[in-house]
Amino acid sequence: MTVITQQQQPQVITTPRRRKAKRTQKKASSGSLIISSLKASLVGGFCVLLLMLISLIPLQFLACLVVPGFLVAWLSTGMLAGIFAGDNVNNSYQGGKVGWMAGFWAGIYGGIIAMILAAVGVSVLGIPIVNFGQGIVNQISAEDLQGLVSIGLTVDVIALMGRVFGMFIIVGVIGSLISGLFSSIGGMIYPKLTG
Repeated sequence: MTVITQQQQPQVITTPRRRKAKRTQKKASSGSLIISSLKASLVGGFCVLLLMLISLIPLQFLACLVVPGFLVAWLSTGMLAGIFAGDNVNNSYQGGKVGWMAGFWAGIYGGIIAMILAAVGVSVLGIPIVNFGQGIVNQISAEDLQGLVSIGLTVDVIALMGRVFGMFIIVGVIGSLISGLFSSIGGMIYPKLTG
């Protein structure tokens, strides 16, 4: 009588619970990255506000400090986002991502502040925004201007809309992209300094 035995191969079985735990850790870390970037953007937005207010002071030597001040504020915003993210930032890519989000939102806050100041009639960062609004009114033909006045828009309101829209484009859109770029560089530098 012959007995034949078969060898069984070990089987690896993964449980769905382990996969679920890994997914929740990823979501938690991405959520904490967003929260840390928003915290850093508030600090960066406050720095941008201070720099805009400093640029309103009519002293020549302060104007030379404002542009380097923006660069330092943007780089610091990205690094601060990395600091707030803590262990969730392990490489330059993650640091750049967190820095980009923080810098972009800090630039958005700066754009909102610039639009409010333009609505009041204050030239921000040396941009002659008051003349910009009047220049838009001057480019509208007399017939079109009469049509706009007939629907209730005055010349001052058209100039105001031009000033605010100009600040939206110059400081809001372009400024937030530049802020995001420099903050992402600051975020990329952070892991190299801590590693």
